Amino acid sequence: MKYLRGFFMAWGMFCWIPCPYRGWRQEDRMAQIGMLPLVGAFLGLIVCACWAALHWLGAGVIVTGALLAGIYFLLTGFIHLDGFMDCSDAIMPRHPDMNERRRILKDSHVGAFAVICAVLMMMIFAGSMIETAEFAGLRNGCLMVVIFTTSRFMSAVTVLMEKPMSTSQYANAEGRESKGTMKDTIPAFVIMLIVLGAAEFLISSGSWRSLIAELYSNIVFVVVVATAWLTARNDIKKLGGMSGDISGHMITMSEMFGVLAMALICSD
Repeated sequence: MKYLRGFFMAWGMFCWIPCPYRGWRQEDRMAQIGMLPLVGAFLGLIVCACWAALHWLGAGVIVTGALLAGIYFLLTGFIHLDGFMDCSDAIMPRHPDMNERRRILKDSHVGAFAVICAVLMMMIFAGSMIETAEFAGLRNGCLMVVIFTTSRFMSAVTVLMEKPMSTSQYANAEGRESKGTMKDTIPAFVIMLIVLGAAEFLISSGSWRSLIAELYSNIVFVVVVATAWLTARNDIKKLGGMSGDISGHMITMSEMFGVLAMALICSD
């Protein structure tokens, strides 16, 4: 029941679609984070359903790619994009003082670095979706789900394992003031294994199965994991701890590079 409630809490916070269950328990915050990858899989399936519908309707690749990018960010309620922009403002100017970087992170005003980085990210993300749009199929649909799930898996594990920033909302979750334990990450690992296993089964069962196709799938996965890890390492070093904004920065960056890798190396 704890993890079911955690999933609905994660749905209500990280997905724009209204959640049928509106209960909230502060003591279940860690379960909520552990269920974040499942929300990613849920969003990925919705995007794939929209992709299939647009392909069936005969929409052009530019319209399809642009709509898929817009639909995805709308589904997230722009919450991860907000963290991406906050971190861009705090880290990109290279302020030498950590306290100044933290102050900028919490500043409600939007700076030039946030706008510039958001525009560049949107161009790359939407362009990659447009490039991939014509290749609607089982493999690329599975890859899309894997990208959105893996980015949130990396975010969840980092939130659960790293010491939270003193000003972060996670510092007060279950009285957390230090790193979590491996036990906290078990739900996220289980969800990730299920999604990866299902994707691999569906991809390998296709009539076009080949070593190259599986290699491409693994490359996209590695790109997402590596980007999320590098983003987290840099952000935590610059800001002195983990926070919700860094989580959003990780998710947005890793998904942008994941979709880019998919567009560069994958075809139907």
